[in-house]
Amino acid sequence: MSEDDVNTGELLDMKALAENRQSFARGALFDRVSQLLFESEGELSDDVRGLIDQILTGLIRHVEGDVRKKVSLRLSSLKSAPHALTKLLANDEIEIAKPVLHHSPVLDDLDLIEVIETKTVDHREAIAKRPNVSADVCAALSAAKEPKVVHAMLANMGAAIPRAVFGDLVALSEAVESVQKPLVARKDMPKDLAHRMFWFVSAAMRRTILERFAVDPKELDAVLADVLAEHDEEQAKKPRRGKTGHWTMGEVNALIAKAKAGDISSFIMTLAELVGVEMPVAAKIVADTGGEPLAIACKALGADRSQFTTLFLQLDYKRFGKARPVSHLEHASKIYDLMPQEKAMAQVAVWNAQGFKAAA
Repeated sequence: MSEDDVNTGELLDMKALAENRQSFARGALFDRVSQLLFESEGELSDDVRGLIDQILTGLIRHVEGDVRKKVSLRLSSLKSAPHALTKLLANDEIEIAKPVLHHSPVLDDLDLIEVIETKTVDHREAIAKRPNVSADVCAALSAAKEPKVVHAMLANMGAAIPRAVFGDLVALSEAVESVQKPLVARKDMPKDLAHRMFWFVSAAMRRTILERFAVDPKELDAVLADVLAEHDEEQAKKPRRGKTGHWTMGEVNALIAKAKAGDISSFIMTLAELVGVEMPVAAKIVADTGGEPLAIACKALGADRSQFTTLFLQLDYKRFGKARPVSHLEHASKIYDLMPQEKAMAQVAVWNAQGFKAAA
């Protein structure tokens, strides 16, 4: 059908009928006008398309739900679909709104954010599954902290999640465990934020983080800059001061002696000096019952495997009054074996920078 076949006068008559509140076959009128739209896609002038939009927008509330759903499905893929009508459908019941929320190219960020702020969790989930989700829309989706919506957004590789939103989701993941796995699965997850999760996730997830987000020494400065963003960059270099990684056997054995003597305060102070971190960070490493942070710290300072094993067992005994099952030591030892010394040193540097930021 060409534009010449569309009788503007007939459309104006239809508009008058649509505005007339007397009883008439609104469903049939809606069908007639929508057919004009669908059959003439790409051939209508802006004026005619605008008139059709006005008629359909006026009628849409008066037709059955199954009709609205069919129209939503038809409009969802049209690049020139009427904006006002599409927006109304996007705010309809979820089964009607879903096709346009998933796919419609005529809905802009403001339209989508309005739906996010005023409609249901199912509407937000549908938006999170769009082929492309902008940073602003991602921020709006994450604001409600709804796991169902967060999962859909994280699973969508077309979602442009900004760093600030990743930071919010990392904080959420500490309380909502189900968010952790999809977060770590994101290829665009900032490395330093993944390592922030290290302290509260499971042993299996810790290993995944260490393997997938290992910090190469060559990229350490960039990662530290991300961590400290608005702070003095010189602070970022503190983790690499001193002789870290070049301590003698005697110095490491002195650390072991403090653990055997049960002098935990002195042990923490000495570990902080040997590894090159602030005291609160060293205390966090020692207090962690998983043992992975201790394994990484030992690798960073140059302790051999037997020295690490001794330290692990001594600290375990001081915590629990007895040795735990050997599986705990085996797991921590695998982490020790997994980390090359340079990467262990970089890992400790990230922890130190994060500890500095938290205290600032």
